[in-house]
Amino acid sequence: MQSFFVPAGLLAWIVIVASASVEASPVHPRADVSACKLASNRNVDLSAGFGLEQNCAPSTGALNAFMFFVDFDDQQAIETPQSLHDFFLPAAAEWYATSSYGALTLNVTADISKFYRMPARATSYNWDRGLTSVAHDKYIKDALDAYGKAIPETDVLYIVPTANARAISFSPTYMGDVRTRAGAYVAKKSVTFGLDAYEAWKYLVLNHETGHTMCLPDYYPTNGGATGLYVGGWDLMGLISGPSPDYFAWDKWRLGWLSDDQIDCVSGTGSTTHTLTPLEKTGGGSKAVVIKRSNTNALVAELRTASGLDSASCATGVLLYTVSTTIGSGQGPVRVLDATPSSSGCEGDKLNDATLNLKGTSSYTVADWGVKVTVTKESSDEVEIKVDVP
Repeated sequence: MQSFFVPAGLLAWIVIVASASVEASPVHPRADVSACKLASNRNVDLSAGFGLEQNCAPSTGALNAFMFFVDFDDQQAIETPQSLHDFFLPAAAEWYATSSYGALTLNVTADISKFYRMPARATSYNWDRGLTSVAHDKYIKDALDAYGKAIPETDVLYIVPTANARAISFSPTYMGDVRTRAGAYVAKKSVTFGLDAYEAWKYLVLNHETGHTMCLPDYYPTNGGATGLYVGGWDLMGLISGPSPDYFAWDKWRLGWLSDDQIDCVSGTGSTTHTLTPLEKTGGGSKAVVIKRSNTNALVAELRTASGLDSASCATGVLLYTVSTTIGSGQGPVRVLDATPSSSGCEGDKLNDATLNLKGTSSYTVADWGVKVTVTKESSDEVEIKVDVP
């Protein structure tokens, strides 16, 4: 946890720390699991592979963040900084503690003493989709000027506007180094919140955007297509308000939340049998089977249940999706495969009931790949699947 001295009376501080205990998992040998660790592609925006080097925020241990609050001459605060702080925390920190099985602790140090007045009117920032990095950087530097005090180096800078600032309409992440106008380094990344947090996504927008600071891509189409086009409501990096928001096992593995011992890797032809335990639960067992197609593509099978962060899930069973390291953020690097194409879906999206189980569709063959995944046994705490690779 980050801390530093401030003279009494000048500043009010709140530090939020959330963590969760990690249950020890028994060690089971896996066959050449490294073969399934598809390498990231440096020429692809937030490539969904391993080893991406973009000065990402830490995904294990402590992710330290600093938060302060701003308003504008034309759209002044009508609430308190404390109320906005409590809107996001500790709920967002607890979400990470749960999703990461205690591997990640989000530490947020917040200045709740006042709103700092921005030097320009809210409407002058022309805040809209397609906001350029130059315009975004100017907003951040204006906020740092308004803050007017040194901020010790941190992983992520959170800038929270009053909910009355309707001109600041959405909540993007700045992916470059954050520096003051004088060139002083502040943070690896910055999240600048907006009206969509208050009116649509609630505190979960912090988890989505902080996912970007850890270099996770968008799984919804950023070109304006339907939000659930690629993954339905299965992952927070797709539809924030989806019924099954827990991160995919593939990303939990990349982030260091799942160990190699919890992944079964299939890199050759033939038939193999695997036992999966629920992704949402801590403890032992395999959390995913990764079937390598090539050095840039893989198929992943994981067991999703209506528990933990997915307690609102409208369908359970084995979820299948493909991963491509050559497809960029917002273009479909992860795509859920619909094992029930004749259904109309649930909770507003056709892919939300895409799972395999013995009560419905139990087998699926991936088009063009020929890989077949079949559920052979299931119980309340695990399923057995057979994978056939031609």
